[in-house]
Amino acid sequence: MPRRPGLRRGAGGGGGPPGPGPPEGRGPRSRPPRQPAAAAGRAGERGLQGSHRPRALRPSGGPADEDAGPGRRAGAGRPSDAPAILGGGVKLNAKVTLTLTAVFAVSVGAFLVFLVPFLGEQRATLLDKDQRLLSTLRDNYARDFIYDLLSENEDSLAIHLANLAGQRGLLWARVEADGIDLAATADGPTIRELLGEEATRFEGEPGRVLLLRGDGRADLVSTGGRPLLSTRAVRRDALPTRKGALPPPEHPFEEVRWNGRTALSLAAELAAAGEPFGRLDLLYSLAELQRNQALTHTLFYGLAGTSFVLLLLLLNLLIARIVIAPVRNVQQAMSRAATGDLEVRLPLHSRDELGAMADAFNRMVGELYASKREVEDYSRNLEAMVAARTQALQQSEAALRDVKNRLATVIANVATGVISLDEQGRIETFNERAAEILGVSGEVQGRRLQEVLEGDTRRIVDLVDAVRRGRASREEAQLLCQLPRGRRTLSVVASALPGDGGGQGTVVVCEDLTQILATQRLEAWKEAVERVIHEIKNPLTPVGLAAETLKSAHAHDPNRFDALFPSAIDMVLSSVRDLKELIAQFSRFSRLPEARLERCHPNELVRSALAPYAHGGPEGLSVRLDLAADLPDVQADPDQLRRVLLNVSNNALEAMEGRPGELRVATGAEGREVVITVADQGPGVEDVERIFEPHYTTKVKGTGLGLAIARQIVEEHHGRITVESRIGHGTTVRIRLPAVDARGGE
Repeated sequence: MPRRPGLRRGAGGGGGPPGPGPPEGRGPRSRPPRQPAAAAGRAGERGLQGSHRPRALRPSGGPADEDAGPGRRAGAGRPSDAPAILGGGVKLNAKVTLTLTAVFAVSVGAFLVFLVPFLGEQRATLLDKDQRLLSTLRDNYARDFIYDLLSENEDSLAIHLANLAGQRGLLWARVEADGIDLAATADGPTIRELLGEEATRFEGEPGRVLLLRGDGRADLVSTGGRPLLSTRAVRRDALPTRKGALPPPEHPFEEVRWNGRTALSLAAELAAAGEPFGRLDLLYSLAELQRNQALTHTLFYGLAGTSFVLLLLLLNLLIARIVIAPVRNVQQAMSRAATGDLEVRLPLHSRDELGAMADAFNRMVGELYASKREVEDYSRNLEAMVAARTQALQQSEAALRDVKNRLATVIANVATGVISLDEQGRIETFNERAAEILGVSGEVQGRRLQEVLEGDTRRIVDLVDAVRRGRASREEAQLLCQLPRGRRTLSVVASALPGDGGGQGTVVVCEDLTQILATQRLEAWKEAVERVIHEIKNPLTPVGLAAETLKSAHAHDPNRFDALFPSAIDMVLSSVRDLKELIAQFSRFSRLPEARLERCHPNELVRSALAPYAHGGPEGLSVRLDLAADLPDVQADPDQLRRVLLNVSNNALEAMEGRPGELRVATGAEGREVVITVADQGPGVEDVERIFEPHYTTKVKGTGLGLAIARQIVEEHHGRITVESRIGHGTTVRIRLPAVDARGGE
């Protein structure tokens, strides 16, 4: 038989034990000569490439396959015969699939043959029982209802209807006749659905019945007709729907859904001696029928499950014979091969996957024996390869060390402070610029950040904790700190630093923004002065005009002077008032009084600040407070914070003038901060980033200093104020202040 590609023949060919001579048809096997030392060194430089790779690491086929180790045992079969062995027969997966399909088909068939007809017959029986019960109730009470209708005794009719409604399982009873429409129910859920929470007070009352009249009013009575509630309105949408025409007498029953429950409906005519007197509608609960069906389902599924488990147990025994026993033989053979017995072979008894596995195992152990021989030769060259790899690793380590030294030099000389922490939060890097910015001296390597930082700079620890605990991968803040070099404004960014072992360190970058902000503030002041000068010129113009007019009139026409004098003086006084207001605003922005800090509750600050709007806002506008409970206190100057809140609220209300809307002021807590939110429904602001600049305003009348003063006050309280705005949807201002814990610390 010709040899198939990809199937390799062992050194012994067939199955006998290893013989003393060479295989038939082949020359004697010669071992490759050992390589000299120089060749071994070159092999070490090439690593695991070339002819020094063991057979197990090379692709199969080729001349090197000739050394297949000892011969195979008798009966193991030849590898070249594998296609003939596996070409026919039923595959293992087909056997298991057919068995599982048969079990599933038997289970489904049993379900369809037994359960479906049984459930249908059971339901028909129970439904017929309920129909007969409902017909009996109708017949028993029909005569009393007809008598009450003839005698026009509505009280007696209500008593009989209440007695009928109190029957077990009855949800609803209704009698209609000329001028009379009366309904009753004794079902607790139905009474609660119709009356609402008012009915819960009488849930323990015996014999409770709800009587409903045609005008929509209802009375709740107990045993003996004692009234509990009188003339109460009910939910009309919860009443059962009444069908217009009566069903035919031969089919008076119908299953309906009412208030989420299944019920049996009976609509019948109240007639005597062939004369109709009215109509009777009954609703009977099918909950008992559903419970019986559910119990039947449970019992049947339990029986079916038990049967299915028994079938699975039988299937397990079958699979054990088909699969487990051959697999156990494979496992035992693999265990022997793992201990070094590479002469073990598996017999081939089937043409399925297990037979293919046995054949593959036989070929594998034969090749392993040949690979073992090559590994022994290969190990002689291993020292040279290890030396070459060691040298390469040393070179890589030197290169990494050089890169690390360069990086350390860059970090040490960079103009920004850099701090790196390990997974436990201990300091690994703390460059000189960071020590200079934060006012830290001495050895800090290996210490925790909270042990090194003091005073206001300890707020950096909060940013680092947020990153280390996984709440954010990056935290940044601008902090106002009192340092040995004076009051400084710092920009701090804390970022996660993934480690090699899956842990996470932290890198902190800090920068002193004091000089930059001072320069920006100077530029802002220059612009503010220019705007103030411009604003001062505006009221001076009418003053000059008024003075010129009065001078001219006084010189030429005294009567005209007398006529112009009052209006001119009013114009001058108005301009003086505008100048005073402008100067006062500018003065407040340039020199705010020193804050007098005390412990305050945020909700009280909001209520006192918005007290002018306690009874509503301007015409067409409303003010709503959403104040969270159990908020921590803040350390603040109440007068200054009230000024901030009132300024922000006034701006929001002015922005909503001319359009109806709502101003919402809310409080809440986020982490270790208290957040006060002021949201309006105004037109929004386009240049949000400029809203805190001095003298920037979107109003026709305004100095543009209010929000600038508000931001200065909030920052002096170590807080932040931010603005978000959407054109056409409104503006939201958030004021964040540090919370004070129960011990009084921030």
